[in-house]
Amino acid sequence: MRQILLLAMAVGAFHGELRAQAPPTREPLSGWLYFKEIPAARPPAGLTDFVLDVETLDQARAGQEDLRLYDSAGREVPYVLRVRRDVATTNAFPAREFNRGVDGGATQISLDLGGRSEPHNQVEIDTPGNNFRRFVDIGGSADGAQWSTLASAAIVFRFAAGGHSVEQLAVDYPVSQYRYLRIRVARDPETDRAAPELAGVRVRRSIHLAGEMRSTVGSMEPRDADRANARPASIWRVDLGGRIPVQQVLLTVGEGVFSRPFTLQAVDDPAVPVLLASGELTRRENAAGQLKVVFEERMARRLRLTVIDDRNPPLPIFSLTAEGAARQVVFDGASAAPGVLRLYYGSVRALAPRYDLAARVPAESGPMATRLVLGPRRDNPVYSPEPKPFSERSPWLVYVVLAAAGIVLAAILVSLARASAASAAA
Repeated sequence: MRQILLLAMAVGAFHGELRAQAPPTREPLSGWLYFKEIPAARPPAGLTDFVLDVETLDQARAGQEDLRLYDSAGREVPYVLRVRRDVATTNAFPAREFNRGVDGGATQISLDLGGRSEPHNQVEIDTPGNNFRRFVDIGGSADGAQWSTLASAAIVFRFAAGGHSVEQLAVDYPVSQYRYLRIRVARDPETDRAAPELAGVRVRRSIHLAGEMRSTVGSMEPRDADRANARPASIWRVDLGGRIPVQQVLLTVGEGVFSRPFTLQAVDDPAVPVLLASGELTRRENAAGQLKVVFEERMARRLRLTVIDDRNPPLPIFSLTAEGAARQVVFDGASAAPGVLRLYYGSVRALAPRYDLAARVPAESGPMATRLVLGPRRDNPVYSPEPKPFSERSPWLVYVVLAAAGIVLAAILVSLARASAASAAA
């Protein structure tokens, strides 16, 4: 009996291991409303990308959790979704100072970053004093013997006046993986009598990743003359063609010098407008180009721009262009079978897939070498809407239940009344 029990446990453990190693169950595509084909006779090997268009952003979930990518063989293709905003990050590295000295009118220190190979590209120099302009040279070495120039005659400065100061103490250089750094700071011959003091040096990796903006020219209705806060105003209503992320608008305005109060609202629900920005639309003398209004990103389709005119003639506003950070989809073409890819979207219940591919896609890379383009929207032929709740499919049942409850309650009240009457008679 004991042997049979042990055998059963072993079989159960083996079965559990097989289930753990089995691939995840494929989601039924009947829950997705739409798909778009991505023409590619053979997806290029290596990282490839495409950018979501207005139509996809409008029909997908607000966070794009419902995107699914499939190849021609019907296999799910892992991807990484990026929101291409401007990114600026700085990471500091520990550094051990092992040498310091003065050479003529310059102070020089040497740093050891240790045996790690993380890249670095910036030092911040902590040097006291005011109203100085000092030159900095930076060298890098892998062994502490052979040195290469990373920065030459870079400038650090600090100026103060009237209780305010401005300074620049960071020096950038090409991304490097040198273990040793040598920083030399020369005195300012105008203000320094001796080699400058160095309180410390911080080594960092500074990353500035330029974003990618997508522009959408809105369909603008004719100007509507109205009043806002009891003041004469002009109102423009704009349709962007879909509910998309917007973080700034560009206005094409006729010539002239002006300064007008304005408000910009998202009015997808006219009863509950959302304020995006307010302030002054201003153009100075000899200024040209479009006016830019920047605000926190919002999903919106319809915008309303209100400009207070007072006693001035209305501004000639010819166009409004909405801009938002691109939604970039990155995948490895080597993982997809030859043929057309399909991007499915428009599911109300799908969860974010969270593929392991995100761990090996570099965060600071921009557009991929090969960019594909989404085709037109197509209805998913296997789409099947989820059944409605029973209460919606059979609304009459609610009335039946309420009527039954009313009858039971009435019976209870009658019974209580009879019992009370009998008690009073006794």
